[in-house]
Amino acid sequence: MMAIEYCAFTILAAVWVLVLRGRGKIGVVEVHSPPEFLILSGLLPKLLGAQLLLDVRDLSSHLWEARFGASRRNSIVVGLLRRLERVTCALADAVVTVHDPYKTQLTARGVEERRIAVVMNSPEESLIAGVKRLPAPSGDGEFTVAYHGTITHWYGVDLLVQAIALLRGQERRVRAVIVGEGDELERVRELAAELGVGDSVSFSNRYLPIEEALGTVAGTDCGIISNRPSEINRFILPNKLFEYVALGIPVVSARLETVAAHFDDDELTFCRPGDPALAGRRDGMGDG
Repeated sequence: MMAIEYCAFTILAAVWVLVLRGRGKIGVVEVHSPPEFLILSGLLPKLLGAQLLLDVRDLSSHLWEARFGASRRNSIVVGLLRRLERVTCALADAVVTVHDPYKTQLTARGVEERRIAVVMNSPEESLIAGVKRLPAPSGDGEFTVAYHGTITHWYGVDLLVQAIALLRGQERRVRAVIVGEGDELERVRELAAELGVGDSVSFSNRYLPIEEALGTVAGTDCGIISNRPSEINRFILPNKLFEYVALGIPVVSARLETVAAHFDDDELTFCRPGDPALAGRRDGMGDG
């Protein structure tokens, strides 16, 4: 079903972009990946003189490994996806990606370094300013941690729930606010109930408009980046991390390669990836 949706979108996008190019309304076609084959929607306009820009936000090979795991069959798919990444970069007139580690990966896979530019993600200043002007919610005395975004296995939201259960078991007054949805939402909700912290973890149960999502987490005491150790998470530099920082919310983050390359120990509290028992402790060596 997902493949059909992607193919249908690619065809519709190609037709619409071609119409706009025929009307002389566009000179540059920007394609966000993954999936990389969306670049097909810009090939005809490129042949007609438009410039084609590929904006690499994640690598499909990493996403495939995260979703389907490591196996001989999956290694073949990952190899094909890496070749596709190289081909699509070659078809584009220029390539943009979000940080230097991705640039290094693409260069190692055969993309010319001079054709890659880094434009990092950052929160929209006017949006952050608007959220900061909102009245702060009244607290109830409990320390509140927040997560907003996709609820999926490799982002480790279940680890956050386990950490809340451990802290509540130590009679700590702590609760969590989880904003978003994803394929692990129901399992994480069930886990909270199983661990007896259903009343201490609140869920939005859906994606909220970005203003509402940020307004919800803005009054919390700490933002959580609980990503598991994996190939995709080695390279993730989460937007939510920048949003927490811009809102002035302290952050506890799993110590993963790209995050640690951009933030120091005096800027974030790092914890060991994949271990809920170390939430709030700096790599397990002391209080964070």
